[in-house]
Amino acid sequence: MPIKTILVHLADDAHHTARLEVAVRLAKRHDAHITALFITFPVGMPPTVAGRGASAVFISAGRERARERAAALQKEFDGTCANEGVSHTWVVEDGRHLQALSYHAHVADLMIVSHSDEGEYLEDRFRLRLAEELVFDVGCPVLLLPRVKPVPSIGRHVLVGWHSNREAVRAVRGSLDLLRAAESVTVLTVGPTPEDKLSEHELVAYLARHGIRAEGANVEDRGGIGTTLLAEAKRRGSDLLVMGAYGHSRLRELVLGGATREVLRHAEIPVLTSH
Repeated sequence: MPIKTILVHLADDAHHTARLEVAVRLAKRHDAHITALFITFPVGMPPTVAGRGASAVFISAGRERARERAAALQKEFDGTCANEGVSHTWVVEDGRHLQALSYHAHVADLMIVSHSDEGEYLEDRFRLRLAEELVFDVGCPVLLLPRVKPVPSIGRHVLVGWHSNREAVRAVRGSLDLLRAAESVTVLTVGPTPEDKLSEHELVAYLARHGIRAEGANVEDRGGIGTTLLAEAKRRGSDLLVMGAYGHSRLRELVLGGATREVLRHAEIPVLTSH
């Protein structure tokens, strides 16, 4: 699928510059439009805030500070895109992050966010799982960036984690433009291919018909699929991992598959994923 609209989460955090840099880089490569979404509602409340009144005061004060910060970020965003000659739109929303991002993803081909931060407190580990929740809630591929500044490169050497199911297929189809622009693409399977699944060779042939030259590889499972994929990405010098996101929501609790959990929480390179 062509990448023509990129949605970037431009929150007031230390990693927003890296997300903007990657969005601009990809927009120039694919002649795409960037929509930057800034959300004034706080991501979550610290453990010290308790009670309905205190919560309301915290949210109100947080929104006011966010609006002030939004003005500065808009100048940075507009200036960067104008200097790079990139078509762009700035949007400010007052709703909750997951709902607002999911809503605007309906008219985007790719969303860019940062990996979740584990946080200092146990509460943080639940309220800051925005990136993981987005993968299962939005209708477009999600590009998760590692929490490093800047992101050195992305999409030159791509590793595709292939498992021949719906999630992996959606991730591959959502990344065709990125794969086409890559210098090298490796389709990797871990362990033997079950009889009811397509091997890496079938996907390599499929990509060739899209004008994408790729090589297939199979490796033994070394401590879990997620761990193996990350180790292979590092060994091969990959700067992008494409894989399906496996899991489901149970009674509003996000339950990740083992490979997905391992990759989303420990990847040191960008990950493009889809559910």
